Amino acid sequence: MRDLIVIGLVCASLPVIVFRPYFGLLVYGWLAYMRPQDMAWGASRTLPLSQVVAVALAIGLVMALGRERWLTLKVQTVLLLLLAGWISITVVTAVLPDVSGEMYGYYWKAIAISVITTGLVIDRQRFRYLVILIAFSIGFLGAKRGFLGLLTGGARYYDGPGGFMSDNNSFAMVLNMILPLLAAIILTEKQRYLKIAAWVVAALCVATILFTFSRGGLLTLAAVLPLLIWRSRHRVAVMLVVALALGGFYFWTSDRFTKDYVERAQTISDYHEDRSAMGRLNAWQTSWGVFLDYPVFGVGPNNLEVVYRDYSPEPERFRVSHNAYLQILCECGLPALVLFLAAIASGFWSLRRMQRAAERDSWVEVYARMLQISLLAYLIGSIFLSTAYSELLYQLIAMSVSLEIIARSEAAAGAEAAAPAAPVSNEPWWKRPLPQPAMARRA
Repeated sequence: MRDLIVIGLVCASLPVIVFRPYFGLLVYGWLAYMRPQDMAWGASRTLPLSQVVAVALAIGLVMALGRERWLTLKVQTVLLLLLAGWISITVVTAVLPDVSGEMYGYYWKAIAISVITTGLVIDRQRFRYLVILIAFSIGFLGAKRGFLGLLTGGARYYDGPGGFMSDNNSFAMVLNMILPLLAAIILTEKQRYLKIAAWVVAALCVATILFTFSRGGLLTLAAVLPLLIWRSRHRVAVMLVVALALGGFYFWTSDRFTKDYVERAQTISDYHEDRSAMGRLNAWQTSWGVFLDYPVFGVGPNNLEVVYRDYSPEPERFRVSHNAYLQILCECGLPALVLFLAAIASGFWSLRRMQRAAERDSWVEVYARMLQISLLAYLIGSIFLSTAYSELLYQLIAMSVSLEIIARSEAAAGAEAAAPAAPVSNEPWWKRPLPQPAMARRA
């Protein structure tokens, strides 16, 4: 039954996508972030639903040529396109190009959708719908696990929903990244049901972050929560709510869960005694050694595992970088890392500039603040994970472009509305002066 629902919804959306490409962006995001196909047990798990939607979206963009933008050229967009181009080169120069195929697909799909986002999301309503879709799609997955974990007095999740959230650590990082988006919904939406839903989902997502037992997720949460409290309008009230919620979480969960979690958290400071933490340090050292021998083009996407045995003193422990920056550095070379960091930095810079220019607590200022915190959550969480291909990261960078376009458009419209109207002449038309051409006025 679930398969029929998912397949039916996707098939029904295809004609709409062809004539309204923006709707295709939403459907693709729903499949990528909520992953409803994984909640079924039959054909929808194996059918290439995302690819079908992507084809319909491409057809729709061609048909809407002249009516819809394909992309908006900003610094972030150019850097993302250059990054995609460089990664394509590293696939050709890879140690084993055949091994790079799947990982390369993750990169180009994430970047392609983000670039298309900069063209299609150019007004406030579309931006709002996209944020709500992303926040509640991922939030649903986090809230479901958080609710089930609380029912049992505490749980430990070793896996994630799938895709770029395939394990518990990457899932915890992504949940940290959507907490600011949920906060933005709470601060900007007028509908009470959306505010309440965002509060509930955010609280359950925090519980799920703890239930993943991810040390990187815990460190990221320790950075994100204070920033969200500091950036809120009623800091003292929000701080009390958070404190009460954490206190309730402590008393609700079982003693066994609390003991296991404390022991897990203590390994952050006692990392020398933790085999997993030492394995990550070994992976970082190995990745650096690979980079020194392949500094320009790297070994190719997903090719670190091919050469890992030749560089690692413990080749059986890990065969990935466990660090997004070292991952892209050793697999795609130094130019790729420079472009990767520059794209994130340009997004930060654009958001910071908008935050300063916008009025305090306006919707643009709120979203500019929250998107910065989301990017910061990625920067912290990705220190411990090989997540350079995370779709949500590139979507956030694209949203910084969209927000800038919308903010400038609304500012221009506001200035035009505030400008005094031109006086109406009472003279007959034949006595009025002829309008001067634009070139003459500039001269």
